[in-house]
Amino acid sequence: MAGERSFSIVCLSTQEWAEDLPTNRQQVMSRAARSGHAVLFVETGSFLGTLLWRIVRGPNRRSLAARLFSTEDVGGGVRVRKAVNVVPWRTKYRFSAIVNSRVTAALLRTFVGRLPRPVVLWVYDPASAWFVGALGESLTVYDCVDDYVEQAGDNASRRALAAAADEHATRNADVVFTTTRGLQAEKERLNEHVYLARNAADAALFRPASDRSTAAAELASVARPVLGFVGSLTVGKVDFALLTELAAARAEWSFVLVGPQRPDAAGELAQLLARPNVMWVGPKAQSELPRYVAAFDVALIPYRATAYTKNCFPLKLYEYLAAGKPVVASGLPELVGMEPDVVVAAGPAEFAAAVEAALGAATPTDSARRTALAEQNTWDMKAARLLEIVSAAVFSASGGIRSRGFRRAQDP
Repeated sequence: MAGERSFSIVCLSTQEWAEDLPTNRQQVMSRAARSGHAVLFVETGSFLGTLLWRIVRGPNRRSLAARLFSTEDVGGGVRVRKAVNVVPWRTKYRFSAIVNSRVTAALLRTFVGRLPRPVVLWVYDPASAWFVGALGESLTVYDCVDDYVEQAGDNASRRALAAAADEHATRNADVVFTTTRGLQAEKERLNEHVYLARNAADAALFRPASDRSTAAAELASVARPVLGFVGSLTVGKVDFALLTELAAARAEWSFVLVGPQRPDAAGELAQLLARPNVMWVGPKAQSELPRYVAAFDVALIPYRATAYTKNCFPLKLYEYLAAGKPVVASGLPELVGMEPDVVVAAGPAEFAAAVEAALGAATPTDSARRTALAEQNTWDMKAARLLEIVSAAVFSASGGIRSRGFRRAQDP
């Protein structure tokens, strides 16, 4: 337990708590709660009209209503609340983002006032940056896990809002965390309290996948070697052209894809699946993934080289390594320097050569080295480090609590 050094956390996230595949938000916040910190997880993404329609027509009506009109206890010391976005297009227009932040903050203030002090505002959603100073928090954390401007796509209004919100969050945070060196360098121009905190893995969950006998039965007849990918099948990330060329050139290799298909990838995926040595098993729950990774001889992260992937550190990396699998990736400069267990290749020929080399490094010693690397990068370790940094910032050397009351956030 955190004891006398505990603090409450109000976490702002566009991603909902009950995701099939948990990311940074759920991983860090669940561990913060287990460490004795009260956590209010605010789901900021949906427009009020959409939520009301889901309550009327959709499943989980009682849970949605509880999160919209009060808070829902989801166990483990975490309560979940929906933001009340009364104006649409919160990720497109600054006015909408500010109004929605202020309205939700006003509705949350009474509940937050009852939380144990001090209170830390933990921002994953930069469009909620205008919450800063509105909840009487003692400290603000901006946990920047993506390049949000590039994630906004080509829409000029969304990119402009993402840039303004990201800058506002960076300038007004007391502590900034980033998942890549590129994002760290960018934020350091605006804030002197920036820390690199890369993504991690549930190593204990994926460690059994080092034993091929645990592989899913539906992959038992797939010819080896098996090259596998786990993740969302979207053209924004996955280099389908690369995979299609490799599958055509190396008919003796089997390619297994695990994950949901996004609408934008329908055509590219259909073309790839036309190859007889390519198999797609669809999306799987997090708890099932190790059984599929166990069948891989080489784990792939075949990403396109884009402005977005330039600052991307995939969640799946240490999951693969925890399973003892060699990793071959593309389009991810952040992974350069992790050889021999992770190799970043450019183009089909270089990628194929890297796979060949990875297939040759399949000894128990190789596998154990990769697993040990993942064991040094677990969610438990990352959460503990982040909470230690935040605790040091909240509490003074004399043991006092930092407090600034309802300070006014500063725009550039």
